Amino acid sequence: MEPQVMYRFSKMELEQFAMFEENCNPEPNEVQFHTEAQFSYDKDNYILCSKIIVNMASQEKPLVKAELKSYFNLLPESVENLRKDGRIMFAPHLLVQFASLCYGSIRGVIFAKTIGTPINNYVLPPVYFANLIDKGFVVED
Repeated sequence: MEPQVMYRFSKMELEQFAMFEENCNPEPNEVQFHTEAQFSYDKDNYILCSKIIVNMASQEKPLVKAELKSYFNLLPESVENLRKDGRIMFAPHLLVQFASLCYGSIRGVIFAKTIGTPINNYVLPPVYFANLIDKGFVVED
């Protein structure tokens, strides 16, 4: 059984948000979404960072570009449970959880920041990170 990892949100940073309302077509059209997840870890402070990048485009013209970092403060005892052979090993299912929390947050940010614009009519689809994240994240000790 995988060890339980105790954590809490530490902070969030909206690193980038750009909206291109002028590229919105008044006629309903197809919108493309590109979503990326990245991870980093601060060993000294036991903080895992999940970064989600979302690009929304219509007919190859950008509509929204957003990058959100969510920082999670891990309990030191939990990190000890993840150590193996001089490495901290974050399993894929754990990364899925952190990416999902960050993605839910960025969906809310995009919704809130596009209120009153035609971009708000588009729905940022759910992403099932369990279908995307199949490798763990390893940090050398």
